[in-house]
Amino acid sequence: MFRIIVETADSTMKTIGFKFVIRGIMFLLFFPVLFKASAQEVRGTWLARNNMTTKDTLAQAMDTIASNNFNIVYVDAWTAGYPLWNSQAFSNITGLSIDPAFSGRDIMAEAVAEGHRNGLQVMAWFEYGFAGGYSGYLPGTSGKGKIFDTHPEWLESQWNGVQIDSGGLYWMSHTRPDVQDFLINLGVEIITNYDLDGIEMDRTFYSTTGYGYDTWTTNLYALEHSGQTPPLQTNNAAWIRWRADKLNLFISHFYDSMKFYCPQFVVANTPSAYSSSSYSAYNSFCQDWVAWVNSNTVDNVQVETYVSPSSSFSNDLKYVAGQVNNRSKIHASFAIAPNSTYIPYSDITNFVNISRSLGFGGEVVWYYSALNVSNYFATIKSANYPTTNYPGQLPPDWRSYHAVTLISDTSNAVRTGTWIQSANAGYSGSSYYAASSPAAAIDYYLNVPTNGVYEVYVFQVISSNRSTNAQYVAYDFSGGAYTNQIDQTLVSNSRWIKLGDYRLSSGRQHVARVSNTGAVSGKLVSADALMISLNRRLSTPPVLTGYFSGVPNTSLSSFNIWLSANAGQRVALEASTNLSTWSNWTTLRVQGFQNFLQDFTYLSNTPQKFYRASSQPH
Repeated sequence: MFRIIVETADSTMKTIGFKFVIRGIMFLLFFPVLFKASAQEVRGTWLARNNMTTKDTLAQAMDTIASNNFNIVYVDAWTAGYPLWNSQAFSNITGLSIDPAFSGRDIMAEAVAEGHRNGLQVMAWFEYGFAGGYSGYLPGTSGKGKIFDTHPEWLESQWNGVQIDSGGLYWMSHTRPDVQDFLINLGVEIITNYDLDGIEMDRTFYSTTGYGYDTWTTNLYALEHSGQTPPLQTNNAAWIRWRADKLNLFISHFYDSMKFYCPQFVVANTPSAYSSSSYSAYNSFCQDWVAWVNSNTVDNVQVETYVSPSSSFSNDLKYVAGQVNNRSKIHASFAIAPNSTYIPYSDITNFVNISRSLGFGGEVVWYYSALNVSNYFATIKSANYPTTNYPGQLPPDWRSYHAVTLISDTSNAVRTGTWIQSANAGYSGSSYYAASSPAAAIDYYLNVPTNGVYEVYVFQVISSNRSTNAQYVAYDFSGGAYTNQIDQTLVSNSRWIKLGDYRLSSGRQHVARVSNTGAVSGKLVSADALMISLNRRLSTPPVLTGYFSGVPNTSLSSFNIWLSANAGQRVALEASTNLSTWSNWTTLRVQGFQNFLQDFTYLSNTPQKFYRASSQPH
């Protein structure tokens, strides 16, 4: 899918989104035993904010998840009405850029570094989606959350005027365009600033069917119903359908917006489960997630079940399986401790086997903290995940291209001058340090796995007597040099610090150098490991093939087209009157990594009505 933005001569803007889905026929052959893991399957867990209190705890979590053959982690990014990264979109609304509890950190950057180091796929988890505040947590002057300090009109309410729900959450109005745009803008920030693998917009639903009576929503309903206000019968079938349709439109808009910026980016959701015989998500929360799956406005869903024993789980999922047209998009998700009671180990094995027997795309278990209790991780690994596997949708090698050079590897961490082994531990073993003089440097080499744009990281060991301006130079495939300075006294700079994104060629390459050049007199310069990780966002060619129609027309003299492509990418634009015979219109070469804007002019009597874009080799 790509999106065309057409700007007319009168400066109005029209946005047209297009999605192209190729439908095929899949034959499923069922045998008595189908409990073997598929070629690719999701094995995921959610990493909540309480397991990321320090950089070390986050790193340990990623190590544990990967070592137990899980392959995807959903990392808290938006929770209790606050982002866990420095968000300009949130700052524009509130004047605050990040949850104060995580001030000085960037959870998304940390998660990408530590997760991809372990070969994990990392998803940004927008916990509770439309929830804008949580009772008792940084309530702001409104007492309901920072967002509602500046936008009290965004508050969702029940039919009786009550705003807070039974779980202590305050919700943003689901139907407001400015609220929806705010959440989309948060998602766009995630895509354009981090090499994540996807986003999960959690619980896109009404807290109960009692919600939807805020002023904006009631006015919108009246506008579309000849002045009538919403029914006070909160479970009125038509009223549920209207609210569900509005959520469906948001889900579609959110999906198209994410895919516009990054076509390979996985867009997921965490809906409520069916019961064993009814569509409870829809009936209780106006959440029509089956429509999302069947209309391809989500890539996959993590269907939540809070049940035990396994017979209940099986009955629920069998009902789910009969409602969707692509079972691989379903990830059976379950709690280790529903209602604070830990389930037996045998139930977990049964749950996984049931999921596999139904042809689902994998399982997601919550939470990491519950799995890390007692022997749950080891038991699941032994019984269900004895070997590594890779999530579906993206290629098996998607997160395989990373490498580390240890400071102890003197053939690839080549020292000149005097470097002394430190008592301070580094990434693996002791770190090293050099005085501010005489001259000392370490040149890092490693075998680059494949051509591409790589994130280059250096491991930082922090101490009060270290340099405030340690100099690092990164090198790209052509030998181009890029200088960075790092303050090695700041706790926020501990562990992996990213130098930047650089294009590297496969094979042994000189990637970086640390030196005491310009170091503050009397201060020490720390040195430790170097890491690279393939940046898929910048390295993966976009899918540009598609059609858009109806523009230009005789009332326009020029228009602009946005396309997403990589540096050096050639894009051919062709025109047609019948979708079968095509002629070249023009060819572009992209100048930068990210989206670009190109202006086209043409004669007002141009007869062509259809256009398509396709990528060409660099």
